[in-house]
Amino acid sequence: MKTIIHIGPPKTGTSAIQKWLKDHASYLLAKGVYYPEHQHDSNGISSGNFLSVFSAHNGDYAFDPQKLKEIIIKAQAANCHTLLLSSEFFFSRLPVLIKAVPDAQCIAYVRNPAQLHESHYNQSVKRHGNTAVIKRADTLPMHTLKRLGEYGQQLGKKLILRAYHDDLFVNRSIVCDFLSVVFGGKSIDYSVQASERINPGYCLEALEIKRCFNYYELGQYAGRLDRVLQAYNKGIKQFTFVGKHQFNDYKRQSIRWIERLAEQAPFEQAEELIAVIQKQPHQHFFKQEVSKAQCIDVFNFIASQDRALLKRLALCVYAQPQVEDRFPFVAALFETVRPKEALPSFIQYTKDAIYSRYPKLVVNNETTINTKKHDFRGYVYNLLQVRFSLIAYIKALLAS
Repeated sequence: MKTIIHIGPPKTGTSAIQKWLKDHASYLLAKGVYYPEHQHDSNGISSGNFLSVFSAHNGDYAFDPQKLKEIIIKAQAANCHTLLLSSEFFFSRLPVLIKAVPDAQCIAYVRNPAQLHESHYNQSVKRHGNTAVIKRADTLPMHTLKRLGEYGQQLGKKLILRAYHDDLFVNRSIVCDFLSVVFGGKSIDYSVQASERINPGYCLEALEIKRCFNYYELGQYAGRLDRVLQAYNKGIKQFTFVGKHQFNDYKRQSIRWIERLAEQAPFEQAEELIAVIQKQPHQHFFKQEVSKAQCIDVFNFIASQDRALLKRLALCVYAQPQVEDRFPFVAALFETVRPKEALPSFIQYTKDAIYSRYPKLVVNNETTINTKKHDFRGYVYNLLQVRFSLIAYIKALLAS
């Protein structure tokens, strides 16, 4: 049986590809391609088939040959000629997979390193709690291209590299482009391609709002906030935090590294990708800041999607007065959600206390904050440190 392993790498449309493959598993099956079932979240994002062949082991993950054997049996039972696996987590673990399936064909996408650098930063704010502004990198991180070059030398023609750029995709669709490789350029029904964009980047305003929220412990509400902010599309979509001089320097570095990669792992689109990078214009440059009006607009959008979420987020911010507040972020939030509105009703507070729904906000191992008269934020902090306290609730209510 032929085995195809899609390894990403990260930030190269992996989520969109996996969402399509999962949604059209029956179509693939009819074509003789077996794609194992996997889960995804409400945004269509998942780890792909990573857990289909890896298992938790000693705080990490280890390749599980028994899982692979079971998948092959299922594929054979379905009369499939090809087993298709996809996960960007395979990128750093490919050697162990190749050892298990030495004849496997691997697919990876090559993205402009300059774009990848800023995309990784945005992702760090979006999903990993980064609060820092983007830093100028005199030398672009090239770990991904280095690894691809090493894989190219090891695997030779078994590694297929494709350029990650809309203008170079088959039918300007990464799904169509990926399918063209899987089916070897044979006739494909491209009408079933994915139309929606999975895991889109934030607008500038949403990104800055998320960066400000990252200063605070949000507990269980961070994931809900991410899903809502992804849907915000009223703001600035085309932007960069990289200045023009730095942009041109990054462009030169990117071209040199792709040329080096093409020497280690030749791929037919290398020259086309370099040409696209050379022609790429500098996007509109913006400083990493938002106005009070922009903040209020984003908060109003969150409220329109999930008012309860905005109130909980405001409560988390109110409850952490020891954090250095960012202006105009906090001013806009407190104007949008007044103290009394952020505080839950006594009945709701009792229910949440019983089910422990509030995050325990501990900073510097302090379990309490001395409150001054009418210090609402201090009272709310103390309120959320205990599972239930009628006195703490009344103090916070009176202070609101």
